[in-house]
Amino acid sequence: MSEEKRKVNKAKAKAVAEYKKKQGLVLKEIKNRGSATIPEISEATGLQTSDVFKYVTALTQFRKVRVVGEKEGYLTYALAKE
Repeated sequence: MSEEKRKVNKAKAKAVAEYKKKQGLVLKEIKNRGSATIPEISEATGLQTSDVFKYVTALTQFRKVRVVGEKEGYLTYALAKE
């Protein structure tokens, strides 16, 4: 192995930080409400519904949130119990 330092791609690092920030907003909103639909999260955070869907899908796959019901035709999400 070489002893060169790994170079950090600043553009990628910035994109990852922005993604984590927005994902954190989604988690915070779900935590504050107890449970929420994607449109509710979108309205509260100011994020586009399509982006909220992507974040919630990823959070569901990583078992950070789970589906807990349905409201007005939309799935309702809450924090997963650890």
